[in-house]
Amino acid sequence: KGQTLNPHILCNVKSGRGFNYEHTGTLLCPAGLDWANSEYVSGIFHLVSGSDMLIQVSGDQWPVFLYANYTYDAEDPWNVLLRSGLLISAFKHIFTSPSSVDQEPKATQSGNACIYGMCSVIKASIAYVTTQAQFALFSVQIFSCTDLITNSEHFDSLVLELLNNAKEKDEVDQLLIWWNHWVFNLFCCVVSDHYS
Repeated sequence: KGQTLNPHILCNVKSGRGFNYEHTGTLLCPAGLDWANSEYVSGIFHLVSGSDMLIQVSGDQWPVFLYANYTYDAEDPWNVLLRSGLLISAFKHIFTSPSSVDQEPKATQSGNACIYGMCSVIKASIAYVTTQAQFALFSVQIFSCTDLITNSEHFDSLVLELLNNAKEKDEVDQLLIWWNHWVFNLFCCVVSDHYS
């Protein structure tokens, strides 16, 4: 957030994204793999370019962009899972307004959350945002459930499955509290004033 990428990523051209670009490749790299290790990068490039599949990145491997500070904590994965700044920015961009990504909302039109009376984050909205963020990072041009590169449908299902797992209830409850603090702490005051 707030950093200029060099070289710049064009907003309407996706061909330079995904594993073809250092920054998006770093964010898409599966947690536990080291993007700085040239063997991993080489294997992923071979997969994407269609030659020998040295490393296959599947929809059930959590990409590092899902973790706070893009750092996977093998000792306590829940501590940082689904808490990245990229996800918060994507959520605000989609549901509150693009300008709400900044500290103070300054939109002149109501965002989706306000229009639909949304004042809290729900599990399905987190899954939706993670899937949209993943699609935005990949070079795939068309969002499709059958796309084998992003494997979006499988990825979305896995996120929802995790968030709906009864064994993970305490962690998910803490995650929702965290999300609501970061997304709706200031925004709900604006929504409440709008409906007063």
